[in-house]
Amino acid sequence: MSYHDNLATIKKLLFKRGERLSVSSLLDVASELHGDKQIFFQLSECGATASTAFSAKSLKRQVNLYSNILKNKYQIKRYDRVGVLLSNSMEYHLWFMAIVRAGGIAVPMNGGFDKAELNEYLVQTGVKLLVTESSIWDQSYPPPQIAHYLSLDNHNLDERGCFIEDAAKGQPEEFECIPLSPDDVVLIVHTSGTTGIPKPVVHTDSTLVAVLLSNSKAIFTSKDEKMLLAMPCNHWISHCAFIVTLVSSDTTWWLIQKYSAHYILDSIDKYKITCLISFAGNYARMYNQGLDNYHLDTIKMWVSVADVSYEVHQRAFVQKGALIRVLGRVVVKSLFIDLLGSSETGVPALMRSVSSFSNRFGRYLGRPVNNSLKVKVVNDFGIEVPVNQPGRLVVSGPTVFKGYWNNSEKMLGVFHDNWWWTGDIVYKDKRGRFYHLDRGVNLIQTSSGPISSLVLEEQVIKVSGVLNACVLGVRRDDTDSATVACVIQSNVCQESYRTIVSAIKQCELTKDIEHFVFTLNDFPRGLTGKILKRKLNADVSALLQQHGDEILHEFG
Repeated sequence: MSYHDNLATIKKLLFKRGERLSVSSLLDVASELHGDKQIFFQLSECGATASTAFSAKSLKRQVNLYSNILKNKYQIKRYDRVGVLLSNSMEYHLWFMAIVRAGGIAVPMNGGFDKAELNEYLVQTGVKLLVTESSIWDQSYPPPQIAHYLSLDNHNLDERGCFIEDAAKGQPEEFECIPLSPDDVVLIVHTSGTTGIPKPVVHTDSTLVAVLLSNSKAIFTSKDEKMLLAMPCNHWISHCAFIVTLVSSDTTWWLIQKYSAHYILDSIDKYKITCLISFAGNYARMYNQGLDNYHLDTIKMWVSVADVSYEVHQRAFVQKGALIRVLGRVVVKSLFIDLLGSSETGVPALMRSVSSFSNRFGRYLGRPVNNSLKVKVVNDFGIEVPVNQPGRLVVSGPTVFKGYWNNSEKMLGVFHDNWWWTGDIVYKDKRGRFYHLDRGVNLIQTSSGPISSLVLEEQVIKVSGVLNACVLGVRRDDTDSATVACVIQSNVCQESYRTIVSAIKQCELTKDIEHFVFTLNDFPRGLTGKILKRKLNADVSALLQQHGDEILHEFG
């Protein structure tokens, strides 16, 4: 059955029980509907970790065990925040369901969280009970504000810690989940941290149910697809994909732990994946790995979520695979689907489909997705601007987050009459097509006017020898205006740097770039793989204070 059919069946089963569709009840009816069919598969590039498969029934058994531990051993109360801090795996999803079904609020955190920022985040969210593992702490222990913690392994525990197998002894197999109201907070996810310490984003049961309902109108509705997800399992999008897959029962592979670009591409060939869902940063890594070294014949759709990918990457990926074949011959090549959204929007605000026939680029974002999210472009006061005029991209709808936990100050200036500013600067043409200028914090204010860093990056990354590019506005000598610097990741020899710069300068759009900084290394990245421009800006500013040359070599 299709996603839409399965969702209708689930709602009928719940109606017979006198229950509403909710996160807490979803696993019960999904296990009844899908039974022992294996749906979820974990894949690890680390040879020590074998592939693990889950059906809806086996998930329910494991989740029931975890919920019983939380209720019987730790006596968690309604709305207690329970943190989950692990290496990347589907354990995040199991604990999310267990915590919510036991009446708590799940607080999943990326295992790479900076420890100083983590302490502040734990205090802000009020987490007292933590699910974790020893590899996170590197011979140390969770901070003092954690009263108790459950560890997935039996290494390096202090008096507050308990090994999960010890906690599981004597626990019953069945668990009756706590009923939820639509406004109950169930999940606090964090942002990427690109503008500072990651913010705790609050979602209720109603926002997650709205995700399930809106997905029936979106693109992930085809039958018997083979999905591959390459993203942090603690991320909001990963949790959404998990509950959507509980409905669809599409066979889904999840890459866990750390994985290389080669492993993603090789897994597509090995498991005959039809749809990859990942972040723009991973698509850049795969592009640089070299797509021609792999078959990629089975792929139908490449889906990029959160940030928008570069044109040069989109064009390369749609040359692989096929959306439609007739008698074995390719009729329509694969699609590249760009979805602009965030943890705060709940679902994508805009969607753009790229094919081998596409000719509209230039930071074209597409149109609003056919779901419950409304989109418009406004000025600083929330008033809608005319077509072709830049402004703030704002959204409104039932999937939008409910605030930042214990941090209402971050809401100032970004909400107007229930419309939330995504942080993006865009414009809309007369046909309702949206175009991306920049993130508001990254727009470069120069003496000659504002400059879009994304538009310049689009041009730079097309040049041969450029693996990645990041355009920054660097302030020098305490001036209000910024000069434009471009950091280029390249593996060519230093003698070729000037050739690359000359090629970049052939484009009229790049004439404002005054400094070029080359590096062999990847850029600093946040918890979701986004480039940390604030950190890179500080490093480049310090470098330019010492050297004002046009081209700088060997930036570490």
